[in-house]
Amino acid sequence: KATTLSILRIGFPAGLQMAVTSFSNVFVQSYINHFGSSCMAGWTTYGKLDKFCLLPIQSVGLSVTTFVGQNLGAGNMNRAKKGTTTALIIAIGTAVILMFPVLLFAPTLTSLFTQDEDVLAFGVRFIRLMMPFYIAICFNQIYANALRGAGNSTAPMVIMMGSFIVFRQIYLYTVTQFTDSVIAVALGYPLGWVLCSILLFTYYRHTKLETYLR
Repeated sequence: KATTLSILRIGFPAGLQMAVTSFSNVFVQSYINHFGSSCMAGWTTYGKLDKFCLLPIQSVGLSVTTFVGQNLGAGNMNRAKKGTTTALIIAIGTAVILMFPVLLFAPTLTSLFTQDEDVLAFGVRFIRLMMPFYIAICFNQIYANALRGAGNSTAPMVIMMGSFIVFRQIYLYTVTQFTDSVIAVALGYPLGWVLCSILLFTYYRHTKLETYLR
């Protein structure tokens, strides 16, 4: 029973956060749809290449959960913190290595999915706008998973939902009242990433990981 409760305490907030965030993306998509079928198709094309760069970063982040949990369980706080920093460096390095060729060859890669010139233009625009901000994703993935590894899933859930859902929806509603620019709408994603990274980094630096161990 105690083991089951511990698993739920750590896993449920993370699962809830990912489920609600994914659902909220439907509303974000509605803003993109406003700009027509070519824009929608370009966004979808960007999404296919997005997974290529994003999944390795998320995988490094997931490894931090286990690493931090094992080392805190062994009473090795310094190694847990050092591992978190090392994982951040690895994640950033991975992001740069993967992003560089995608950004450089964006037109060629986009043409693998479509030959429509308007769709290609939107796809390339989204790739070059969004992907440089993947550096921010490295920070929020590493620090969120380090906190989860320490047994604290609630803070990452609140911060991520606040950044990816509440902030993003407020931003999109506000910006669409003043401009009809697809760039301004698309920026709702990276601005949420940046805000989340700043909040998680600040929280991580001002909390003691061992506090949440049971």
